[in-house]
Amino acid sequence: MTGRRVRTEDRGLVRVLVVDNVAKRNALDFRALDELEEACGAAARDRVRCLLLRGAGEDAFSSGFDLAEMGRTSRAGLRPDEAVERAADALSAVPCPTVAFLNGSAFGGGLELAATCDLRVAREGALLGLPPAKLGVVYPEGGIGRFLGLVGAARTRELFLVGRPVDAATALAWGLVNRLAPAAGAEAVALALADEIAGNAPLAVQGMKRILQLLEGTHERGLSEREREEIAGLRRRAFESADMREARQARAERRPPRFRGE
Repeated sequence: MTGRRVRTEDRGLVRVLVVDNVAKRNALDFRALDELEEACGAAARDRVRCLLLRGAGEDAFSSGFDLAEMGRTSRAGLRPDEAVERAADALSAVPCPTVAFLNGSAFGGGLELAATCDLRVAREGALLGLPPAKLGVVYPEGGIGRFLGLVGAARTRELFLVGRPVDAATALAWGLVNRLAPAAGAEAVALALADEIAGNAPLAVQGMKRILQLLEGTHERGLSEREREEIAGLRRRAFESADMREARQARAERRPPRFRGE
């Protein structure tokens, strides 16, 4: 599996997926998202009992979507936000329970993938943040909805509208992560949790996971077609805006962005 962005490691009944782009703090690009989608499909076919997602190395879970590819589209013609959402949907569709091991900081699309997992274990000292407002991006309703379900409306507004990251201890208090572990033993804690889940009755945990998804999805079914079209328009307008181009340029020039709302 040399050279892959997403590596697969089987550890007993647990399959570990490793996002491997250490040079860019495990940033997600179109290739990584495609490989993650493929790995999720393989996990379903192989009847994996529990899936654990982590970043390579010890410093970062994922820094989010690679800004170098922000202005591009995938081979399938997807924008970055659409590609992240498609990968998150594939992760959500895996029948077995999924655990995100936040072995380091998680931002943007990386944090959304973690939020898509059923459970999250964070290493002490990790930072978690959602910077779309600082990049000129309107997040899709599916992604925002995942955080609403985890931390409620007030804290979701703070995460998205302020854009300031929170530390792992705050994330635990908010319910954004389930467990916090010391850096030295964090991986062991995450693997022990995944092992415990994998040892339970597969049909029982898979059935309960599906029912939970159906219950959590009732709010989304309340959106009308007109509202969905409005949301799609808001996302499209943001991705085509001068503000988003300015955000990329400011990052490249290492200066604060000058947004104009256009």
